[in-house]
Amino acid sequence: MDNKEFSKTELIQILETIQTLINCRNEADIKTVLEKTKDLVCADYSICGLGAYDNKGLSEVKNIVNGSYPEGWFVAYKEEKLYEIDPIVWWQYKFFGTQIWADTYKKYKNKASPEFIYNANSFNLNFGISSGIQCAHNNLASITTFANSKNYFRAHQKVIVDILTPNFHQAILRVCKGNEKRPLPYLTPRESEIIQWIKEGKTNWEISMILSISERTVRFHLENIKNKLDATTKAHVVAIAMEQEKAD
Repeated sequence: MDNKEFSKTELIQILETIQTLINCRNEADIKTVLEKTKDLVCADYSICGLGAYDNKGLSEVKNIVNGSYPEGWFVAYKEEKLYEIDPIVWWQYKFFGTQIWADTYKKYKNKASPEFIYNANSFNLNFGISSGIQCAHNNLASITTFANSKNYFRAHQKVIVDILTPNFHQAILRVCKGNEKRPLPYLTPRESEIIQWIKEGKTNWEISMILSISERTVRFHLENIKNKLDATTKAHVVAIAMEQEKAD
């Protein structure tokens, strides 16, 4: 995380949000964090969920935690399975990562249902930002969304959501799996050492200098770590490691 990108207040909020997500143990906890985070990313509405996916995209909704989405839209979305025609869901469960709705709608402008977008807009869900992570070992994937009637979502908000997404993923996965603890696989002393430096915010190059190894070797170890932890990014590695420390 490049601290220069954020104000002191934002940094404190981001760190507090991460810590709170690590401590989430039920849906009410997640809902509270969603509501606090929406102000950080300039949103009026928040929601997150977990679903099963296959090579065609989302195959089954496992759970949804509604922070503040309009109740009418939330009920209709679930009962009418509107996620099947939602371009944001299409993109999320095909590519994963963080997306700004305006960009995604442009990509699907010839395929997206104008009626769906019109109905979402009628609930003031005109603009938004969504992100998520997939678990390859059990084909589960999360999605966390923040929305607004106005377009406040820019690259800055995207970076914040990028940082928080791994911890939101771990929280919703933990709650939906009934606090089931998945034992960490064996990590070599070198891999554990690299994780500690990643947690300190060191880059691959900085870690290579500290450990007197090549940057290529650091990348090699990092890929092994991600494979062992079923993590998609360095931030996800840190989220899993921090959760394990909390559990221990």
